[in-house]
Amino acid sequence: MAENLIGGAALGQAFRMLSESMIQASNTSICYDSNFQRLNSTLLSIKPVLEDIERLNKALEGRESEIEIFKKRLEEGEKLVSKSVKIKRYNVCKRWYYSKKLADLEKSTMKFFEVHGLMQTLRDRKQILVALKEEGEKLDEIYKILKNMKLDKSRVISTR
Repeated sequence: MAENLIGGAALGQAFRMLSESMIQASNTSICYDSNFQRLNSTLLSIKPVLEDIERLNKALEGRESEIEIFKKRLEEGEKLVSKSVKIKRYNVCKRWYYSKKLADLEKSTMKFFEVHGLMQTLRDRKQILVALKEEGEKLDEIYKILKNMKLDKSRVISTR
């Protein structure tokens, strides 16, 4: 299952570590099942999008830092899951505490994508609009040059 979660992305190692920890934890910790399943479902749903973003960031050059932020969150999540696996079944207080922390991890992951995703989308749209405006201005200049060339040719032809 962990292999299915990962592509060949740089995020792969962080995803793999978190996924393997979650699988181990869900196999040994009955109390955490719903939290692990929700978190795993969340990660599985965002994985293809993150891979696309990473691929596109490489094409755009210089945007790897955006993915690094999420990679750090995944590593923090892996540490949390690893700690929760070590808790004995009879330690109800700690199990409840880590169950709550896992739920918080899922919520913060979703919030992270809502805020950062929206901001990145807005920035990218503005960059596209600026690039389109610049290309439009270049096309207008080319059109004027071609129009002037056509007028010049028609003058030369009409004077003969």
